[in-house]
Amino acid sequence: MTHFAERVLTGELAEARKQLERILAVLDEHEESDAAYCVCEAIERLIGAPTTIEQWYLMTGRGPEGEPLA
Repeated sequence: MTHFAERVLTGELAEARKQLERILAVLDEHEESDAAYCVCEAIERLIGAPTTIEQWYLMTGRGPEGEPLA
């Protein structure tokens, strides 16, 4: 499985990430999966990770657009 290194975040971005993680925990407690998914996407963008679907493609041996790898 491919792992992605997190970028080093500025103080402001690090604080934003902590706040997003707290929000995610609350949404999870209240079974708000759609809203929680949006928060996960925001965290991915913040840390520079590929999107969830891109990660899935890479983990299943495809390129980031879903194309087969040569």
